[in-house]
Amino acid sequence: MAFKDKLKTVAKHPILRALCVVFILVVIFLFVVDLVIMPVFSGRYADRAEVPNVTTLEGEKAVEALKAAGFGAEWSAEPRYSSEVPEGSVLGQTPAAGRVAKLGRTVILTKSKGLREVEIPDLRGKSQKQATMFITRAGLVEGPVIKGAHVSIPRGVVIRTEPAAGSFARIGDTIRVVISAGEKTGKVALPTYTDAPFDSVKKVIESAGFKLGNVKYDSLPERVSGTVVSQMPRGGEYLPKQTVVDFVVAK
Repeated sequence: MAFKDKLKTVAKHPILRALCVVFILVVIFLFVVDLVIMPVFSGRYADRAEVPNVTTLEGEKAVEALKAAGFGAEWSAEPRYSSEVPEGSVLGQTPAAGRVAKLGRTVILTKSKGLREVEIPDLRGKSQKQATMFITRAGLVEGPVIKGAHVSIPRGVVIRTEPAAGSFARIGDTIRVVISAGEKTGKVALPTYTDAPFDSVKKVIESAGFKLGNVKYDSLPERVSGTVVSQMPRGGEYLPKQTVVDFVVAK
C-alpha cells in the first residue's frame, strides 16, 4: 500500500487520527521541556544554596562560615541576653539554618550578650529574711552571711552587701550579706572619709587602726579633684584592727 493510501486510511479512522495527534503533541512537549523549561529551571536554582548553621559560633567565625558558603552577614542592632550562648557568639540567624536562599543574600545575625546583668539592691537596714527574699527575686544567689559590728545598726540587720548595692552582677552570681552582730569588743569604728582630701586620709588611716588598700582614681567632674568618693568597708562599721580599706578618689 502506498504512503498516500496509508494516510487516507488513517484519516478515515478517528482513533488512529487521535493517536497521531497525541503523538505529535508529546513530541512537541518534550522538545519544549528539553530546550526551554529545563534551562530556565536550572538557571533559577543554580545560584541558590542551603544556609549553614552558625548559631553558637563566635562572631568572626560565624561571619567567615557564611562567606565561605556564599552568603553575606550583618549583625542586628539589638543583641540579647542568653543563659546558654556565651557573650559575643551567635544567638540566632535569619534565614534559619537549613533554609535554601539565593547566594549572596545577607544573613542577619543576633549576638548574645551572655548572662543578663541586674543591679544589686540596697539591703541596708533590712532583716536577713528580707535580704534573702530581695536577692532571690533579683535572680542572684545568697552566699555565706558575714557577721559584723556597727555603731548604729542593731543586731540581725543588714549593714551592706558584697559587691556593694548599686553595682551590677550577672544572673546567678553570689552576693554576700554583712549582718550586724551588735558586737564592739576588740573592734574599731571605721571613720567616714567621704569628701575628705585623700592626701590627709593616707596620713591618718594607719593611726586609726586600719591599712590602706586599693586606690582607684575616677574622672568625676562634679567632685573635687583629690577627694574621696567612696570607701569599702563603709564608715561607721566596727571592724578588726588592721582591716584593709579600699578607696575611690576623684581625679
